[in-house]
Parts: sequence; structure tokens; C-alpha cells
Amino acid sequence: MTYFASDFQDLDNSGNIENFIRYLELQQSLDLYKYYKQKTFEKMQLKPGDSVLEVGCGTGNDALLLANYVGETGKVTAVDRSQFMLDQARERAKNSTTKFEFVLADAEQLPFPDANFTAARVDRTLQHIAEPQKAIAEMARVVQSNGWVVAFEPDWETLVIDSDQRGVTRAITNFWCDNFPSGWVGRYLFKYFRQAGLTDITVEPITICLTEFELADKILDLSRTVEKISEQGTTSQNDLTLWLRAINQNDQVGEFFCAFTAFLVRGRKP
Repeated sequence: MTYFASDFQDLDNSGNIENFIRYLELQQSLDLYKYYKQKTFEKMQLKPGDSVLEVGCGTGNDALLLANYVGETGKVTAVDRSQFMLDQARERAKNSTTKFEFVLADAEQLPFPDANFTAARVDRTLQHIAEPQKAIAEMARVVQSNGWVVAFEPDWETLVIDSDQRGVTRAITNFWCDNFPSGWVGRYLFKYFRQAGLTDITVEPITICLTEFELADKILDLSRTVEKISEQGTTSQNDLTLWLRAINQNDQVGEFFCAFTAFLVRGRKP
């Protein structure tokens, strides 16, 4: 069964890639996600004719939006390590008047020459990479002088869930965080940008709040996390059952709440 914290690393061999596509499309449909994405686009200061790199393009939704900034004379290069996702993105972009290039590659080893792009962007991809600092360094390498590198990544230690059962809640949030290859990447972005030689670095925290259990369960895999903890036996099944019951009761009376913080970071290539 799909577990979104850990299974994004090898989508093409997952056997259920449709689940990941639905997961991404759900997030893309939410106003709170559209809000932060718009901010990331604006921070690159793109103009018609620019060449922009999208790292971890998924199904290509954001790459298509970037085409609106670089126009018919510009170019969008989109990288992903899933051939299936690249095929989806290529199909979606086939009618665009902007030039697209879709490349199968790892973010930690980009197959492009130095100073090749006007700007580069990564969005919620670094959390799935074991060494995200290498990806930031590569993005800085391939961006031209005075170009911007932009990243938006969560720090899953910031995940909070309204519950009176502190021990169980901590077990659940920590388990979710620790199953990401880089669950703390949000707090490291400032350091990674500096180490990559970027300047004029800005950091903007953006907190995403969810007040419906059904939606939070789809985005944060809460029920699946409870199942996986139960399988490990580190927390009693009774405590986990009581926790889920209380969470659902809160939801039924309109009192469910959870939130997490991600960091929008921008840096300039000298």
C-alpha cells in the first residue's frame, strides 16, 4: 500500500503510480497550494524569453504555469527521475506555444552545463532526496549570474495536530517526519543556499492549515501512519484506536485542526 512519506523515491517501480498522480493533483487543486506556488513563480522574476528550470516536475502542472511567464520566446526545462511522470508532463504540454524540454535525471546530478538557465525552481521535491544540499548546489551551478534559485520545502517537525493525547500524537507526527528521506529539509534550506554560494537569501515561512480530517488524511496519510505504527508495535493498538476515534469526534463537531510550516527560500547567483 502506498505511503507518501517514503514511496516517492521510486515511482516507476511502485506498481501504483496512479495513487501518486491523484495525490499531486489534489494538492494542485487547493487554493492554499496555489497561493504559495504563485509566490514562488513571482520570486524568480521571469520575463518573456527567459529559460527556466523546474526540478522535480511531476505531472508538469507547474511547468505549464511557468510557460506563462517566459512566453513563446522562452523555454521551460523540466526534470524528474520518473519516466512515467515525464510522459504525463510531456503530454500535457504538447499544445503549448512555449518550448519545453523534459529530461530524465536526478536533481543531485543535473545534466546541464554551467550557467545554462535564467532561474531554477524546486517545489516539495527535496524532502524526497537523501542529500538535498547536492540538488541546491546543482541548481546554483546551472543558473546564470544574477539569476534566482527558489525552493519551497516543508519541515515536517512543524506538523501539529489538535489532540489531548500528546504521547500518541508525537509518535504519529515523528513517524511521518522520519519516513521522509529529508523530513527536516525546510530548516536546512538557508544553510544549503549559503553553502551553494547564493546571495541575497530570503526565507519566508508559510503555514498550511487543514480543518477537515478527510482532506488532512489524504495529504498527510494520517490513517496509514497509524496503521504502520501499529504494525511496528511501538505504540499500543488501543492507544492508536482511541486517538483516531477522538480525532474523528473532533472532526464531526467541526473542531479538527492540524497544520505544518514550509519555507519559501530564494537566493541569487553572484
